[in-house]
Amino acid sequence: MDENYEIIKPLSNNVVVAEKGDDVYVLLGKGIGFGKKRGDVITEEKKIEEKYIKIDPLEKNNYKKLLQVVEGDILAVSEEIIAMAESALGEKLNSHIHVGLADHINFAIKRMNEGIEIVNPFMYEIQAMYPREYEIARSAINLIKEKLHVALPESEIGFIALHIHSARVNQEVSESLKRTRLIKDITDMIRQTLHVDLDKKSMEMSRLISHLRYSIDRIESGKPLENVLLPSVKRQLKKEFKIAQRICDFISEKLGKEVPEDEVGYLALHIRRLI
Repeated sequence: MDENYEIIKPLSNNVVVAEKGDDVYVLLGKGIGFGKKRGDVITEEKKIEEKYIKIDPLEKNNYKKLLQVVEGDILAVSEEIIAMAESALGEKLNSHIHVGLADHINFAIKRMNEGIEIVNPFMYEIQAMYPREYEIARSAINLIKEKLHVALPESEIGFIALHIHSARVNQEVSESLKRTRLIKDITDMIRQTLHVDLDKKSMEMSRLISHLRYSIDRIESGKPLENVLLPSVKRQLKKEFKIAQRICDFISEKLGKEVPEDEVGYLALHIRRLI
């Protein structure tokens, strides 16, 4: 492979943004950016580690604009977080995260410096729905503190986790947030219907949220999971099935799709456990 990259912007000693032909790359390597400036050419293959990231051509212009308005050290940390996430997950993330995550971190730091409180009302839902992304995001917060000397609040763990998840499934962050909000609305409805004060941190709530996540995925994709217990659930758990049906009517209204009885039956089992 021809290793002839022209630097657009060195972000740190270990991260640079460069062009090769018409493509934009993020290059990560120990000391790769040391003493480098715009226009310098990197030709030494040994300087470039396995990690060289090609920015999607559709995102290239947005990323170049970001280079002009976001500090290099923030961009560098963002790229290190993305590399850490890909390594931990063992998969490539969608290229849109290179713009979205850096922009988000930059905005979060600005808000914090201005004394604006960052609130995330979906923390427990995000943690239960996307546990792997959440743990990576927790490490990301620690990396930001180490590299930038900025202690972002815990609420940011949830937001960064959403960025990572969205990049895994090639979805806009706003769509992931919309799904998270729906699940919070559903669990709130279940609490109010059952007249119980459920501990958000409990194993029961985590199981319920996780179930709802995959249930909604199945409803939207039209691939319901057969419920062999459905006849006995309808016969023995009449009260729970009735409540589940009411909840599923709400889900159907929000998604604009019919909820199969198999899914109603599974939800009834969860409601039984909660009662």
